Amino acid sequence: MNTEITIDEILNDPTTSDWLKSSLRGALVRDPLDVTNDAEILFLVLSVRLGEMFTNALASNGLIGCVPL
Repeated sequence: MNTEITIDEILNDPTTSDWLKSSLRGALVRDPLDVTNDAEILFLVLSVRLGEMFTNALASNGLIGCVPL
């Protein structure tokens, strides 16, 4: 897989969010290892947040008991 083609496709895709395009442009000028570590942390934090929001939404609709993840 040619990474440059993938990056160009993402940056030129009109359906790509401005946030993602801006984040990708910023990442390209940083150390790739630092960016990857930051992206992994961001993924983990946002995954936990999504899980909590999903659980709370189910609980507020009486579909499950409110159990922390």
